[in-house]
Amino acid sequence: MKRIGVLLVALLLAQGFASQVRELVLFPFAEGAAVQPTEEFNVGVEMLNALYAQLKEIPNLYVVRYRETNPSIQRALEENRLRRDRLTPPFNQREADGTWRAARIGAVMGANLAFAGRIEEFSYNPETREVTLTVSGELIDVATNEVLLTVAETGRGQLGRDETDPNLARIAAVAQVAERISIAMRERLAPAAEQPIKAEPRKQPDRRRERAIASIFVVVIGAILGASDL
Repeated sequence: MKRIGVLLVALLLAQGFASQVRELVLFPFAEGAAVQPTEEFNVGVEMLNALYAQLKEIPNLYVVRYRETNPSIQRALEENRLRRDRLTPPFNQREADGTWRAARIGAVMGANLAFAGRIEEFSYNPETREVTLTVSGELIDVATNEVLLTVAETGRGQLGRDETDPNLARIAAVAQVAERISIAMRERLAPAAEQPIKAEPRKQPDRRRERAIASIFVVVIGAILGASDL
């Protein structure tokens, strides 16, 4: 009986640990008419990468990027549970039944949250040597289809006196917007009053590694208890 009790405790601890981590799917951005095209800078990709880097630092949040090649999505396509024309931006729009497209796909992927947005403006003024970037988006609860947060952030980047590459200003604008969106999402998902005060920055844990350790822990205990019965 004692060994069974130990095993149950281990299972409960592992389950509690896993329940603390929420998974968020980050979708590619749609682009509005005010996006100034440029061959040397893909603002959609750069914005996605910068936001991913910011969001993965939020405690207890495991962030994955949406990919059409995801096995769960491919299965849903094969089983006709998902239409292929739903797999391209914009993802922050509602379907005929009121379900957010991002929430529908997020549910297929087994996620808790989804963030989808749109690049409203992206331009470079050669006279002022300034870049303007505006991004909007929604953070959606996949299970309830509820919008938890709506954001609309504008960032600007300007070349220094001795700088000539417009991409430097573009990168600065992207970083500014990504940081602002991340701050808003952090406050919504983990209010400041609930966050521990950090004396110094510390490295965030690897979410996949933590899950794997928890699973291995349970398996090892089960194996030990099983062997002791022989």
